[in-house]
Amino acid sequence: MKILLHLIKADLAMFLRGKLALFWTFAFPLLMLVMQMALFGQDVKLGPVSLAIVDLDRSTESSAYLRQLQAGLRQQHSVDFTPVTTPADSAAAQAEFVLTVPAGFAANVAAGRTTDIALRSGHGAGAAFDAAYGLLRGYSDAYNLNGLNAPPRVALPPPPAAAAQALDYRLFLVTGLAGMVILSTSLMGFAGPLVAAREGGMFRMYQLFPMPTGVVVAAWCVSRLLIVLAASLAMFVAAWGIYGVRISADGAQVAAAIAMLALGAGAFLALGLLIAAMTNSVTAATMFCNLLYFPLLFSGNLMVPLGGLPKLAREALDCLPLNAMMSSIRRGLTGGMGWSTDIYSVALLSAMLVACLALSARRFTWMPRS
Repeated sequence: MKILLHLIKADLAMFLRGKLALFWTFAFPLLMLVMQMALFGQDVKLGPVSLAIVDLDRSTESSAYLRQLQAGLRQQHSVDFTPVTTPADSAAAQAEFVLTVPAGFAANVAAGRTTDIALRSGHGAGAAFDAAYGLLRGYSDAYNLNGLNAPPRVALPPPPAAAAQALDYRLFLVTGLAGMVILSTSLMGFAGPLVAAREGGMFRMYQLFPMPTGVVVAAWCVSRLLIVLAASLAMFVAAWGIYGVRISADGAQVAAAIAMLALGAGAFLALGLLIAAMTNSVTAATMFCNLLYFPLLFSGNLMVPLGGLPKLAREALDCLPLNAMMSSIRRGLTGGMGWSTDIYSVALLSAMLVACLALSARRFTWMPRS
C-alpha cells in the first residue's frame, strides 16, 4: 500500500507540472460551461417540443378546436411541435406538453359555458416552454374569436410549475462536461502518454524496483480517477457559484451518482489502458483515441440533448456505456436513481471495466514494440 501511495503521488505531481494537461482537464471544461450558458441561457430546452393532444370528448366541436390548433402549429417555426393525438396512457406520457380536451366540451359550447382545457407540462420549463404555451394560448383565443357574441368557449390555464426533481439545462450541461472530462482524461490524457512513455524507454526504470506490474498500473489509474473527480467537483462548484445550479436529491442519491461517475471513469480509464497496451506507437494510439473520442463526444448526450433524434436512434444510443452512465448520474442528482432503472448501467460499466483490464493485462509490456 505504501508503494502504491508513493506512485500515485508521483504521477499526480507529474500531471500537475504539465500546463497543457491542466488546461484541457480543468480550464477548458469551465470555459465550455461559460460559453454554453452564454449561448443557450440557464433554462433553455434544446430540441423539438412534443405535444400530445388527447380528445376525451370526440365530438364535432372538439375536432374543430383541435383542427384550429394544428393548423396554426403547422404554420409556425419558432418552436418545433409534434402534435399527436394519442390515448392518455401511451405517447402522451412521453410528451413535453399534453393538451387534454375533457368530456362534455360540446355540451358546454351548446350551453354557452367555458371549458377549461387541461394543459400539463411534464419535462421542465424554460424559454421554449414559455413560447409553446404562448402559441397554444394564441390559437385557442383565435378559436374563441369565431363566436364573438358568446362567452369564450375554451380557457387555457398556464401549466403548473416544473417538479423540483426536473433536470434543467444547467445541470444537464455540467454533468455532460464531467462526462467530457472522463473521455478526454481516459483517452487523450492517459492512453497517449502511456504509449509515449513506453516508447521513450521511461518504463524500463520501473523494472528496477521490486514491485508488481499491477501496482504500477493501479497507481496510474487511481491518479487519473482522482483528477477526474477533482475536475468534476470544480465544475459543479463553478456552476453552483456562478449560475445557481442546485441539486434536489438527498445525500444517498448524490453519493450513488458520485459512485456511478467513479465507476464510469474507471471503465473508460481501463479502455484507455487497453488502447495503450494494444498499440505500437503514439500515432496509432492517437488515431484510435480520436476514432472513439469524437463520435462519443457528439453521440454521448453530453452537452447537446439527443431528444431531436428518431426514437429508434435514441434507444440505440442509450445502450452505449457513456450514455447509460450519463443517464444514471443525472437520475441520481435529481433523486430518481434506483436498482430497477440503473442496474443496466452498473452491469455494463462493470463488464467493460473487467474486460478491458483483463485484456490489458494480457497485452501489457514494459518494453517498446518494434
